[in-house]
Amino acid sequence: MEKLKVNFEVKEDEDILSSMKEAYHACAAAVKYCNEIGIPQDVIDDNITKVFDFVCDINYCKRCPGVKECKKNNPLLISKVVYKNGVVSNQLTPCKALLKQMAFDKQFKVRDFPEDWLNKKTKDLEETKERKKALKKYVDFLKGGYSGWIYLNGGVGTGRSFFAAVISVDAANRNLGPICFLNCGTRLREMGDLQYAKKGNDLQDLITRYSTVPILVLDDFGNEFKTDFIRDAIIYPILSYRASKNLFTIITSDFTIAELKTMYAINKPGEIRARQIANLITNECGEEINLGDIKIH
Repeated sequence: MEKLKVNFEVKEDEDILSSMKEAYHACAAAVKYCNEIGIPQDVIDDNITKVFDFVCDINYCKRCPGVKECKKNNPLLISKVVYKNGVVSNQLTPCKALLKQMAFDKQFKVRDFPEDWLNKKTKDLEETKERKKALKKYVDFLKGGYSGWIYLNGGVGTGRSFFAAVISVDAANRNLGPICFLNCGTRLREMGDLQYAKKGNDLQDLITRYSTVPILVLDDFGNEFKTDFIRDAIIYPILSYRASKNLFTIITSDFTIAELKTMYAINKPGEIRARQIANLITNECGEEINLGDIKIH
């Protein structure tokens, strides 16, 4: 009885190995790769279990469920076949989806918008006259025909931040970053606090970053706490530098540029700088794009 059991197990193993070989020959990508690195067929047959791991990964990744849904034994890794000095081995390497995700994540130095917006596309934007106008400016930027900044205003919930986020995500997918998407209420206050905490070097590093980053979004601009210092030492230098270098900038706000001019004056001595900021934004944006007052987000 014991001998019959052993024979049965051997037969089972042979069937499994045969199935592995069939799967290998049915996988054109695996066959091509093994041919390219010069593995003889008899060596492939002798190491079919190692090659089969590679085949399984190729077939699974053809229908990639996405980085967060990967259910392989080695999630987000590929069991790549290596052939050196007549020896076949497996080497785990990051999959293309992971590498793409890592490249995408590196694009954002600051991302103050919800994670569930990261999978949105420009096709998800509402098709209105005003949004098309704003989108055209971005398309012109992609074509290399810089046409200034984008200034979006309108009521709360009209999709200003969403529009800017979708554009930022599209730019990140095109590797146009680094990108900083700042919620002004939070980030400008933090920068002001650095000065009062006597962390001037940290503050200057942030000013330099936001001034020079290829794409900057100032979201909810005008709702931040306003001081002479934030206006004169943070906002104006950043905007002035970006304007001088033609760096793509998106500003979203509850307010019109004229209203910002009044708000940033703060006091009589501040009127000149407030006017400079308003004029600078007007010159770079050309026009305000008003998304209205009807909530869509």
